[in-house]
Amino acid sequence: MRSRCFVTATLMAAVIVMLAAFGHAPAEGASTPSNQEPIVIVYICDLKSQGVPVEWMNVAVKQINESGGVLGRELKFIYEDCKGETTLAVQGYARALMTHKATIVGVYPRSEIALACEAKAGELFPEYPHIFLAVDAGADQITDRIATDYDKWKFVFRDNCAEPGRARAFLDIVDFFSSLGAKKMALLREDLMWTEKAFKGIPPTALCKGLPSMKERAHELGMEIVYEKALKYRAGMYSPILEKIAAAGADCCVFIASAGNDSDVFVRQWATSSARNIHMSITAACGSKFWRRTGGQALGVVYTWGLVPLLAGAQTPEIPDIYETAIKYKLDLDAAVLFSAYADMFFIKKAIEKAGGTDDINALITAMEETEIVGPMGTLRYQTERIPPFCHSAAFLDPKDPMKYAERGFRIDTGQFQKGGKIVLLTKPFPGVEGSPNYYKTPAELRK
Repeated sequence: MRSRCFVTATLMAAVIVMLAAFGHAPAEGASTPSNQEPIVIVYICDLKSQGVPVEWMNVAVKQINESGGVLGRELKFIYEDCKGETTLAVQGYARALMTHKATIVGVYPRSEIALACEAKAGELFPEYPHIFLAVDAGADQITDRIATDYDKWKFVFRDNCAEPGRARAFLDIVDFFSSLGAKKMALLREDLMWTEKAFKGIPPTALCKGLPSMKERAHELGMEIVYEKALKYRAGMYSPILEKIAAAGADCCVFIASAGNDSDVFVRQWATSSARNIHMSITAACGSKFWRRTGGQALGVVYTWGLVPLLAGAQTPEIPDIYETAIKYKLDLDAAVLFSAYADMFFIKKAIEKAGGTDDINALITAMEETEIVGPMGTLRYQTERIPPFCHSAAFLDPKDPMKYAERGFRIDTGQFQKGGKIVLLTKPFPGVEGSPNYYKTPAELRK
């Protein structure tokens, strides 16, 4: 009996060893091989922000996983709401690496929060190699350091342009209002780092030609700046400021604000103020959601940072059709950040495949630098010229001459809210996309 039991036990042990060798019976507590674990992407965001693209990113991950994932591995998307508070954002960033073991950590949208998280990322990177992705944040400091200390900060990327790109786009708005015959301009900005250079201009360096300020450009065109002010984030009370703008005789106003600001509150107060008939441009005022938030009071407002009805970039072999996706998943076609963030996921997929996986972070960084993808906003690629602050920012301008747009890069459009929330394009960012400044109508004309 003992002999028979010994033989049976021996045979069972042999079978278990064989099954374990072929992967059918892993030992209890054994970890999954790294090439089979999900690739984790964590997103630190303020859910109160108007353009927060969590739903679009979730859908992108779903689409990628349904098509086979990335090199046979699933993507896992986790987001943390920092409620617009820097301390919560930094805590969430540390948790993303230490607890969730993230390969990519994105931060949206405010530059101050992105910079605080970037500092934490620099501390943790040696122990937790990963990619830091600033989503739509504009401050130059985010990417300035990459050009001067590449080995330490090479893991940092920004999916939008740096401050010169935004400042360049706002010069186009000054030109547009001048073409309408405006002579007196009011300039408002949210008091953030990235908005300051639009007001002050960008001096030239040995590597890069500078940009004039909005005031300098206005003066070149014979326009006078009659009111100028930096506003607190979500100031809430704008009526006194709008009355001062009207009293100063302004016939146009540009308000540079982030997606998280209360621009809808500003618009509702503008529509009942003495300044309601002046030309009004607001950077963060875009999309059907913004129209609804203002109760239709955005009538006549010009937005200056992209709604993305860009047909030329919408149909690509690498990114699903955004219109079909929006209808299927009941998503808003809103601010540009939705579509840069949506395209980010497919860009990341392509970069990881190019790198052959996520185990070698240096290979993944190189793949991020070399990958290009055509999305709803045009070509998403990262600039690699060691020229601050352009290095590792999404291509938009020529780094050596920021008055020129990059040959291959993303594009923005400018439009206006007209009756019923219809949006007309005032620019023609792509061949084949209909848009003209002649479509513009004054707020007073639209309210008749």
